[in-house]
Amino acid sequence: MPKNSNIINKKHVAHAEVVRRQSLAIQYGALAIIVVVVGLIVYGILSTSVFLPYRAVANVNGDKILLHEFQGRVRLQRIQLINNFSQYYQFAQMFGAEDPFTEPNFGGFLQEIYAQLQQPEQVGQQVLDALVDERLIRQEAKKLGIEVPAEELDGYIQEQFGFFANGTPTPAPSATPFAVPSLNPTQLVLVTITPTPGPATETPVATPDLTSTPTSVPTATAVPTTGPTATPLPTATPYTLEGFETSYSETLTNLEENTKLTADDYRYFFETLYLRERLVEEITKDVEPFEEQIWAQHILVGSEDLANEVLARLAKGEDWSKLAAELSTDTSNAQNSGDLGWFNSEVSFVAEFKNAVFEMQQGEISTPVQTEFGWHIIRVLGREPRPVDEERYKLLKENAFSAWLAEIRTASDITTYDIWMEYVPTDPELPVQ
Repeated sequence: MPKNSNIINKKHVAHAEVVRRQSLAIQYGALAIIVVVVGLIVYGILSTSVFLPYRAVANVNGDKILLHEFQGRVRLQRIQLINNFSQYYQFAQMFGAEDPFTEPNFGGFLQEIYAQLQQPEQVGQQVLDALVDERLIRQEAKKLGIEVPAEELDGYIQEQFGFFANGTPTPAPSATPFAVPSLNPTQLVLVTITPTPGPATETPVATPDLTSTPTSVPTATAVPTTGPTATPLPTATPYTLEGFETSYSETLTNLEENTKLTADDYRYFFETLYLRERLVEEITKDVEPFEEQIWAQHILVGSEDLANEVLARLAKGEDWSKLAAELSTDTSNAQNSGDLGWFNSEVSFVAEFKNAVFEMQQGEISTPVQTEFGWHIIRVLGREPRPVDEERYKLLKENAFSAWLAEIRTASDITTYDIWMEYVPTDPELPVQ
């Protein structure tokens, strides 16, 4: 009997050990699951709040653009768009518009801005392109040894807020009107009129009304130009150091609340702006305040046969001015020899006309050129570099810099990552008007 009892006790102990081990296994398994779940939760929190903001949305020659910078700048751009929208909306209301979106002066701007705000990826792409350009600008400035000392940057930021430590600078004098050069021998033979020069403060443009009906000089359909990403420049205009400091502090507070950009981010932004200005000066130092312009006339008729008739009569020696007065359907200048005045390459002519005239040399008469307005016979009276006004000169330099930057961009190692599309901000939203 004792022997059987010992056997039973051993079996009981063995069974108990199995149960104990199974229980431990279950406990360890449950603990492992809890650890994994907690780990996943922690990782999820860290990935969105800690790791994600530091993921790259682009790499520019080894210099990363991080998600948090991109998101802050997108919000900043949206704020600028909303501010512009509100301003145009108020202007439209001041003009008495019941529906500001259809107001002729500002409705188009309102519709364009509204459409942009409804397309986050469009705003995101614009901001990403701007950030890539800014990285290239900083890299190229460094190569050229262009630096911005801290004190100089402080002064630059103050000036952007309207504070000038040494007093408001005196505006530079406007360019004085330049004298129109005398007609050269070729022009003396060709022309029976003298173009009237415009003041130096105006960009030379074609004489005709470019918004008139299809009987006018050819015009191009206006296409909105996309400028660079709007800069978050302050609207306040303090004139004392105390006023500047107050305005700057308020701007930083609003900036961090609405965009999550820090004071260092804002300072970095202004530093990039200043570096860009310095770089523009360096890259465009050889750009002269002149540009090639053309002085032309045209005779507009309704058919190719009539255009060829004009050419035939000119070949027989008939006077251009008389033919223009007799045959041209462009009533804006037919009685003035079809004169278009001096114009540059950005004149608002339709492509067919513009391409033809800029392929011509002084004294040349074109073959018939067809546009939506009819058939043109063009005569070039002059083609030469001519002085430009101050605003036009700035534009020429900016165009030269943009072309240079495009070449740098093409030659650079730039990679963008689609992750930005998943996290492009849609805030702040446009307030209900």
